[in-house]
Amino acid sequence: MFTDIKEMRKKRENGIYDLTLEISEREYFKVYEDVDDKIADNLIKQYLVNVDDDARFDNVKIKHNKDRHTIRLTSELHYYGNDHTDYNINKR
Repeated sequence: MFTDIKEMRKKRENGIYDLTLEISEREYFKVYEDVDDKIADNLIKQYLVNVDDDARFDNVKIKHNKDRHTIRLTSELHYYGNDHTDYNINKR
């Protein structure tokens, strides 16, 4: 997992949060060659595991901002009505 990630969360209603993660393009492209949805989904999942967050995530998007030299991932996090989520990497 990346060591330099900027995290931003915005609380909405009904236990939903907007999550935004920013990673420098330099670090990102050391590991990945492409910017795609499958990678974004995996990165959000890995991040939640690393920070011991059991939210369920949905609506994952990824964007390469070439002007700012960053990769931005966004997702909705769901908490209410949520049993403990097991993000065993091999199950999803």
